[in-house]
Amino acid sequence: MPDDAPVLPDHVLSAARRPGTGPRFADAVWDLGPFLPRSSNGRTIVFASVADPVTARVLREYLYSRLRRGNPSLQRRGPMKLTGTFAAFAKARAAITTLQELGAARLSEVTPTHLSAALKRWQAISPGEAAMRVTALKHVFAHGPFLHSDRLLVNPWPGRSGHAVAGVVRDPENSTERIPEEVIGPLLKAAVFYVTTAGPDILAARAEHTQLQAAGKEPKRCGGNGSAKARIDAYVEELRAAGRGIPALPTRQARRYPDVPVVDGVLQAPNTSLVARLTGVACSAEVRGYLLTAAAELGYESGGLHTVMSPWPDTGRPWRMGPGPTEVGAETTQMRTACWIVIAYLSGMRDPEVRELAPDCAFTEPGPDGRPRHKLRGKVFKGRKLSGEQTEWVVLGIVHQAVALLRAVNDDPTHLFGHTGMTSHDLVLYGSVNLRLNAFRDHLNELFGTPTAPYIPPLAVSAADKPVRDEDIAGDGEAERQDKMPWRLNTRQFRRTLAWHIAHQPFGIVAGARQYQHAELAIFDGYAGTSASGFAAEVATERAIAQLDYVEDLYRDWNAGRRSGGGAAARVSAEFDRVRRELGDPPGIVASPARLRTMLQHLTKTLHPGILNDCFYQPATAVCAHRTKRAGRPLPLLTMCLTCPNARRSSIHLPRLATARAQAQQPLDAPAGLSGLQTAALAAHIADLDHALTDLPASPGSARE
Repeated sequence: MPDDAPVLPDHVLSAARRPGTGPRFADAVWDLGPFLPRSSNGRTIVFASVADPVTARVLREYLYSRLRRGNPSLQRRGPMKLTGTFAAFAKARAAITTLQELGAARLSEVTPTHLSAALKRWQAISPGEAAMRVTALKHVFAHGPFLHSDRLLVNPWPGRSGHAVAGVVRDPENSTERIPEEVIGPLLKAAVFYVTTAGPDILAARAEHTQLQAAGKEPKRCGGNGSAKARIDAYVEELRAAGRGIPALPTRQARRYPDVPVVDGVLQAPNTSLVARLTGVACSAEVRGYLLTAAAELGYESGGLHTVMSPWPDTGRPWRMGPGPTEVGAETTQMRTACWIVIAYLSGMRDPEVRELAPDCAFTEPGPDGRPRHKLRGKVFKGRKLSGEQTEWVVLGIVHQAVALLRAVNDDPTHLFGHTGMTSHDLVLYGSVNLRLNAFRDHLNELFGTPTAPYIPPLAVSAADKPVRDEDIAGDGEAERQDKMPWRLNTRQFRRTLAWHIAHQPFGIVAGARQYQHAELAIFDGYAGTSASGFAAEVATERAIAQLDYVEDLYRDWNAGRRSGGGAAARVSAEFDRVRRELGDPPGIVASPARLRTMLQHLTKTLHPGILNDCFYQPATAVCAHRTKRAGRPLPLLTMCLTCPNARRSSIHLPRLATARAQAQQPLDAPAGLSGLQTAALAAHIADLDHALTDLPASPGSARE
């Protein structure tokens, strides 16, 4: 391969409108940044970090080949997407390094013994990591004819996939962790507060700071006619009346003043430069002396700008003290994170999709029902060409508020999350989102929590590193309490958590809308719509799992001896009895949970969970289907399920049936009279509810409250 050969294929160069540019084969660093979306985590590949020159050239040849050729043996018919180059480099390098450590200095020297030893070492890390490195070696072997410096002569584990070789068992459920309720609840509440309330405060503080910088007041020195001294005295009196302290130096300057004490995180020294801008009095030793005297009475506070902060709803007190220039910058960063959370969680978008949004991404248009729908226009990148594919998301109005906030603080003409860097005029894109999410969590604990009661509570960690709740911890031992750790947030969890909540609501989108206080059911419908982002498929997968979870709960409820009623009760109970016989379960015990779920899978195809009963739908006997056919058009069939042969009720429906019965009785007991037809309809409905309650006697416990 000529050293000056361009690395990137022609179609990548032409799509980027950069013909003849890009890295060359022999370059020590391949800079791929100009050809990638700005949200891409990787930008460069540094071959200089590979000590062995032969290995470095092999990796160059390998990546060059993969960018131009597919791998039919691994069901990859097209060339590798440019965004996959960084992972391909890292995994191939790691696999080759392991083989070298095991004694195979060159790929041509690798034997099956080396491969077996490498596999054991990788499996000790994790089966998933082993699968990725095995797959990398398979790619290296497949591209062997195009590797001229060195190549594998032994086909690694032919005929078996990397997952099969590594022993990875694929879980039908999404392996991405779901954010627990006790974490996502306060996190989302605070993010919404930042967007709706704290954000405007931050914008006001930024405007005040900008105005101070642009005012250009001529500082007046103390002395003379005393006007400067009068300004300081007036400022101190203003602080005294407001119950505030003297603005303190930012804590980041503590290293410059090692002899100054820090009390409750506040440096005990006046910020004379800020006071000078606020009062128009030049900094001097005399001014510092006045401020030190005043601080002996008033104390110090962080910040110092005049902007009043709004109250935090839980306490009624300002959500933070008046910020200073440093704090305004820090809070702007936290506000950007809050906007990311609101946009990502209330849309189902992936992180690159969020960060690639344009400033003009938000728009509103009428929905099918005539009411306005808030939408975002952006790009999908997963499974698409490098430049992405245009699509739209239905969102809540608050997402548009987050977009407006970002437009107010960011100045990038092409990216909503782009802004001018702190130390340069270069436009940078909001990055390191995982780090920022966890920094936001810690910031919320500082603002709204205490050392003994964090705002976002830590969770207990089991031996398997899985979070468990307090009620799952045996005993109250101090050692067990010390195992609690802050929940580690990452970008993938938000999409998974939203999909789970939509799919696992017992009664469909109505309960989901109630759970998240969505104003319109159409928004939930939009979440699970046909966006090219593929979110609908994830919701469908979660819904299938939720259906199976619900059927398993019904079986356990039945197996524990609790009664069921309704037209389908005998049919479903007979099916449960068959499952129990085949499993060999004694009443009240499930011997094989995994096998149980497999045997119950077929029931999810006809199950429709409901409020007053569950429907195990059979079209031949469904009352609703018969009535609809006779009428020739859809009709409201308000009480048909209570008498339908497809309905089944269990202990979980008892409280709902009782509530429905009480609600139906209220109009009959009201002083205002009802018409005869209304009275008859309510009486018939109450009779059906009474029959259902009688058919399902109360029993302790339930499958799902």
